[in-house]
Amino acid sequence: MDTSRTGWPVIIIQGEEEPIRIGFEALAAYHGQGALAMLAVAFQAQVTALALLSPGVPVRREALSVVSGHPGPGVRDAFEFVTRALTRGVYVVDKSLPEARLVPGFEISYSFRVTLDGKTVELALKPDILPARFFALTFKRDRSEAENAEARLLRRAIARDILTRPAESLFTTRLLP
Repeated sequence: MDTSRTGWPVIIIQGEEEPIRIGFEALAAYHGQGALAMLAVAFQAQVTALALLSPGVPVRREALSVVSGHPGPGVRDAFEFVTRALTRGVYVVDKSLPEARLVPGFEISYSFRVTLDGKTVELALKPDILPARFFALTFKRDRSEAENAEARLLRRAIARDILTRPAESLFTTRLLP
């Protein structure tokens, strides 16, 4: 696996003429700092999906499509930056996906389906990856300034943790027929 200077994974995607190396730092610069934890989750989901769908061979962006069970901006921006799926009209949010429903009472799934040339891999975030405090802060209405500050620090810490783990250890995966 290719890594950046931080030791974090790098995604290599086939551009129009040459392969493009995409590290998490580039995604974070594109996205900003609003949803770093989910940006890291979606980045690692792509590392895992691409390794399963096309081991060792850079994938053409235009060959990929995505279904996400999570509607958040970190997820959307991570997939858009790497695949351009949103721009190309092949990015769908389906909050009813049954896998990785980690927040009781909320219509949201922490799962993704990535398709390459008719082959689809389903990735579901394992339940112990995100701490309970993340969910408590993320889904709380009317957070205090102290809670907002705590949430920012927690999102950064979670992103660092997720990026230092082997991508395949974060998800259960299944190739769909």
